[in-house]
Amino acid sequence: MRRVNPTRYAVASATLAGALLLGACSSGDDASSDTASDTTASDTATTDTAPFDADTVGEPTGLGSDILARFGSCDDVAPAVATYIEGLTLRSSSGVDEYSVYCSWETPDSATSLDEIRSVEIVLAPGSGTVPSASDLETGGLELIPDADIEAAGGIAYTMGQAVSVAAVSVTQIQLPEVEVSITGGQWGDHPSLDAPTSVTVAKELLDL
Repeated sequence: MRRVNPTRYAVASATLAGALLLGACSSGDDASSDTASDTTASDTATTDTAPFDADTVGEPTGLGSDILARFGSCDDVAPAVATYIEGLTLRSSSGVDEYSVYCSWETPDSATSLDEIRSVEIVLAPGSGTVPSASDLETGGLELIPDADIEAAGGIAYTMGQAVSVAAVSVTQIQLPEVEVSITGGQWGDHPSLDAPTSVTVAKELLDL
């Protein structure tokens, strides 16, 4: 598994968050949803024009032994977000291997109302050895989340979100030199809010900071 450019990953995750919002607001018109999703993807592609150079990615690297020792499955991740995944089901594609921890909880098939549509996603992946600068992130339109513990560990936290009347979706990225955590959450109706500051708290629990 190749490492992904972290800034690109944040933008791609935010695009996914936008798609989730579009899904939450949809009245069931597939054609209009597809058009809106295509527009969102097109807009993102316009802002992310830097050429991709596969040679700069490097060889695959795995997660640290301490991370792997703590997370054998998504059952080990779930307690950190128990309040926010109540009533959701774990996607079958979720799992843990030496390269990543991917856990995604989604609306169960039994849901009967648009108000029930929500999801939570957590990804832990190897770091690149460096973290982006605050100025670069702000130039890219990302919101910084100051946190003394993360900064003391040589890392940085930032987020991007979208909101409409029925929901708010945020993608929060916590980057340390050796590991990255991405948390997709937000606010849906009366459910507890997994917003950016809360996501940072969750990430710190997962990373034992």
